[in-house]
Amino acid sequence: MTTFLGPHSEADDHLDLLASLGHDVRIVGPVSGGVDKATVLAAFAADLDLPDWFGHNWDALLDALRDLDVPRGQTLELVWDHVGDLRRHDHDTYETVVDILEQVQDERDDLRITVIAR
Repeated sequence: MTTFLGPHSEADDHLDLLASLGHDVRIVGPVSGGVDKATVLAAFAADLDLPDWFGHNWDALLDALRDLDVPRGQTLELVWDHVGDLRRHDHDTYETVVDILEQVQDERDDLRITVIAR
């Protein structure tokens, strides 16, 4: 199940809780979370240190997220932060990324997703 937090939520408290649980918290969140497909893909590549083969397209993002390494027995908490502007201005890109994140989450027992629209 994906956790969605709005602009008036206690997002920082949520992130602190995830870290205190001992989870591997990785945050994708450039300024404003990206403004279009290209900047969103660039943010995922940079913030998650995706491999050189990452092709900056939706299929490559799906494959790269499937392949993220997590220490054995640990939960990966993938947080997509600062997506409010993208959701308002490029809703199709926002929905595509959410769909990809949820698809990978459904495939992996060790992955949880949080989307923060601030």
